[in-house]
Amino acid sequence: MDDLVRKLKILLTSVIDARSGYEEGLKDAHGKGLTPLFSELIMIHEQDASAIALQLKRLGAPVDEHGSFMGTFDRVVMKVTSLFTELDEKIIPSLIDGEQRVLVHYDNAIKASSQTNPEYSILIDQRDALRDRIAKLRERVS
Repeated sequence: MDDLVRKLKILLTSVIDARSGYEEGLKDAHGKGLTPLFSELIMIHEQDASAIALQLKRLGAPVDEHGSFMGTFDRVVMKVTSLFTELDEKIIPSLIDGEQRVLVHYDNAIKASSQTNPEYSILIDQRDALRDRIAKLRERVS
């Protein structure tokens, strides 16, 4: 169970970091470029983070919703990128890379869980939806 809690915490941090990066992108897009995409991804990651946090609470684990140093770094990168280029389709490959990092954390949490655990189906559904989002992002750049 400790491994599951640890993997869920890592996943939660990763999802929060992604959401925070998109929040920074949304601010820096100034209503142009990828604004609709950033808004959609913020909403999805917020819902996913809330569901993961509920599972951690169910398991009796404390929930930290502050993200990580890497999330801070990602926000700075987004800010610097927006200074030199418009946040448009050109940055989608970077978004895909970030989402793929989150995907790894989903896989790790699923491996630490069991099909009989309440969080298992939630994680599977979120991971599958993330895979679909990554595929759609890839279509935008191909």
